[in-house]
Amino acid sequence: INAANLQKCVDEFDVNTCEPNAIYDLEADVFAPCALGATVNLDTIKRLKATVVAGSANNQLAHNQYATNLKERGILYAPDFLINAGGL
Repeated sequence: INAANLQKCVDEFDVNTCEPNAIYDLEADVFAPCALGATVNLDTIKRLKATVVAGSANNQLAHNQYATNLKERGILYAPDFLINAGGL
């Protein structure tokens, strides 16, 4: 993590930041895993406080079964190929 670039974003866009592993514990409308796959797993699903998982990472789920786990928690899952124009 480039701390200087992160601080620029805080200063320019008035955003909040957190430690990478704390992202799963934040109240949010959407959790958007982008660029890093398999971040949605049994451990992180238990921690998610978002109502939607929708990102552009090719393999957001560590296993395809985890879509069922999200559904059971009332979290909508939008696979990347549905929301990013088929990976174009």
